[in-house]
Amino acid sequence: MDFAVTANLLAYVLADTFSLKWPYPLDIAYADGLITTDIRFSNLDETRDNTTIAAQWVRLAYHDMATADVSAGTGGIDASIRFELGRPENIGLGQLETLQDFAPAMRPYCSLADLIAMGVVAGYRGHNGPLIPLRIGRVDATEAGVSGVPEPHQTLEEHTESFRKQGFTPEEMIALVACGHTLGGIAFSLTSFLDGTTSNPLVQSSNSTMNSDQRIFSSDANVTMTKLTQGDTFEKTCTSLLERMINTVPKEVVLSDVIVPIKDKVIVRGLFPSPTNASELGFSVILRLLETTEDLTVKLSWTDRRGPATCPSTGCSVSQSSAEPILMPSSPMDMIWGYTTTRIFIFDAAISAESSIGKFWFELSDGKKIDNGGGGYEIEQDDLLFDPNRSNRLIFDDGASQVALVTVAVRTAAGGASNIRLSTFDNTNSEPPVFATTIHTDIPLLPSNDEPAGGYTFYSVQTARRESVTEFDVKGTVGGVERQVLAISYDDIIPFTIEP
Repeated sequence: MDFAVTANLLAYVLADTFSLKWPYPLDIAYADGLITTDIRFSNLDETRDNTTIAAQWVRLAYHDMATADVSAGTGGIDASIRFELGRPENIGLGQLETLQDFAPAMRPYCSLADLIAMGVVAGYRGHNGPLIPLRIGRVDATEAGVSGVPEPHQTLEEHTESFRKQGFTPEEMIALVACGHTLGGIAFSLTSFLDGTTSNPLVQSSNSTMNSDQRIFSSDANVTMTKLTQGDTFEKTCTSLLERMINTVPKEVVLSDVIVPIKDKVIVRGLFPSPTNASELGFSVILRLLETTEDLTVKLSWTDRRGPATCPSTGCSVSQSSAEPILMPSSPMDMIWGYTTTRIFIFDAAISAESSIGKFWFELSDGKKIDNGGGGYEIEQDDLLFDPNRSNRLIFDDGASQVALVTVAVRTAAGGASNIRLSTFDNTNSEPPVFATTIHTDIPLLPSNDEPAGGYTFYSVQTARRESVTEFDVKGTVGGVERQVLAISYDDIIPFTIEP
């Protein structure tokens, strides 16, 4: 089981994303990918360890937050839970399994703490619960925090004090516990508690010491529990309290505005030397429109970067290669945001290698022009490019062992090249505490055996790839200027060969 992340979360998408300009920061683009297309909800109600995956995700978040002291500004959602799994208060395989769910989504620009918060949003929404507004920017702790997660055997007074330190009143304590315990193995209904028919083990245990839910829920003579059954009070209350829970962070951490989908999102898949024509560059880009019609068509246009001119004054252009609706089952785009006509338009353009590409824009058949607010989408540089077609990925029969040949192209006319390197990020550590170590590695690239083509020379390196390393950057100095191409997925390396 994984976090169901297929690609790219988090750090902040402005609530008014309609004014967001491209190029987007990596964390913004990643966040948008998670909240719109990359989280699947269909498996969150599956049973695992006598509970549901959604319940495990919510439980981990609460246990991570529960030792917070809001008056002191310490603790909260900070991923310190990964150092604390051996404590009796964090008993259960589900804590580790949840961390393993989230691990593949970690990135240099995406904290585990933000993924833990996202797990609450996804877990509740995927279980037909409320949409909890998500903010990001959490920072991962580097060591264990204090102990003190509430446990079932504790007294009502001890629970009340724990929740007070977390920032919750006695009434809010009752409601938050009810919100959390409507999922998974403890799952119960409010009415079943009030009419005495609940099977909640923390209400009906033969060992009265363990009946913590009974003590908490009835602590105000069922006033709060009764109130929660009225209309949409339960949903609204849970939305508010769970949002506060995941927004409880150390005082030095500043969270973002709420994440919402980016309108007219542009995704550049790559600018690279053509594999078939030495005088051309390939340019691949996607345009995602939140609301479209089936008959809408889109044209990609661009200008030359340098002479000699190959494009007319109105720009070169190419029609879409394909247009695909985002109508996946249980897609967040529909389930969360209510967009039912979202489509992605894919473009593959052949561009003169000599004049290259300066900026691009889109022209729609309905007369609309999408041009980044008027200035077009500028290509920052073409001196250092990742070359997917001269790269290769070998996967051996065990499925886990991989060797990657990574090739980059350096524009010869830009000047001398130095310190061309591959930079990787590995978020796993096989020894406890799991996921406590992040490893950044720089690997030098050397001149390749590939012949120069299209005004580019090539550098490459062959390196073993751990399965936990999902992407890499290429960097280097070209003509005295530091250049970089960031967040390249290993899955973009084509073709790959399975060794016999």
